[in-house]
Amino acid sequence: MNDREFINLLEQSKNAQELGGGFDIERLWDRFAAQNNFPVSGEPVRFGVRDYLEFYLWETTRAMARPLAAGFAVFAFLLTGWVGVGNASLGSLPGQKLYPAKLAFERVQLSLAFAPEQKAKLQVEFTSRRLEEMVELSATSYKQNPESVRLALHQFKKEVQTLREDLKVEAKAEVKTQLAREIGRKSGSYKASVANTSAYIPEAVKEEVDEVQALLEETEDEAVEVIITAHEAVEDEATAFELEAAFEKELVSVRARGLNEEQKKMVEQAIELKEQGWYRRAFQVLRELAE
Repeated sequence: MNDREFINLLEQSKNAQELGGGFDIERLWDRFAAQNNFPVSGEPVRFGVRDYLEFYLWETTRAMARPLAAGFAVFAFLLTGWVGVGNASLGSLPGQKLYPAKLAFERVQLSLAFAPEQKAKLQVEFTSRRLEEMVELSATSYKQNPESVRLALHQFKKEVQTLREDLKVEAKAEVKTQLAREIGRKSGSYKASVANTSAYIPEAVKEEVDEVQALLEETEDEAVEVIITAHEAVEDEATAFELEAAFEKELVSVRARGLNEEQKKMVEQAIELKEQGWYRRAFQVLRELAE
């Protein structure tokens, strides 16, 4: 069979049903349209003003969403990176590279705390961290790197100063009272830790250790004054409990120093004043004994 004969055979077979011949797309569409309620005419679809408005609105929204999505992606990336740096810096100590990031991360946490109780707990928690850093460096690096110990002590002192200043500033009574309660619960452990650590503190900063201890005493007294003021305004059980605990702690400290007969009478007087609800005067008597 030559080429011409082969072409003739194909032309003769193009309409054969067994080879798919006679396929009519228009009739097929008409039948499908009739079965599914589509228009059967071949007229082009006409769009109204509403259709065009919806289309352009969709295009405009999509165009605006692209830069917003990109900006959100950048923000998420930066936020993730910032949180990652914050987490990585948690174990850093004074003198190390990530330590400034640790302090900055804490300041962000503090600025985001709106509830008085949450903010007070964070402030005291950060002060506790500074003390832990000082204790760790004093135990491990006081000979090899005394400068890091000095930095840690300075950071702890700075946090305690901040606590005391916050107790003295004009602020809502609720905020100051909550902070005073948190300080009252921690001040005893602060003083004990500093006292225990002083044996490992470099000689160059021994004087600053004494300053920190004095500052802790002043801060504790300031916290008690704030709680007394709150109790005088509203005599509730919470402030009464805090004052009872603070009084007992102060009483143990005074008795541990040894008392003569006159001083014992002053202690009895303080206890009687406390029982009568005169907390301010009771603490004043105990502080006179401690001087």
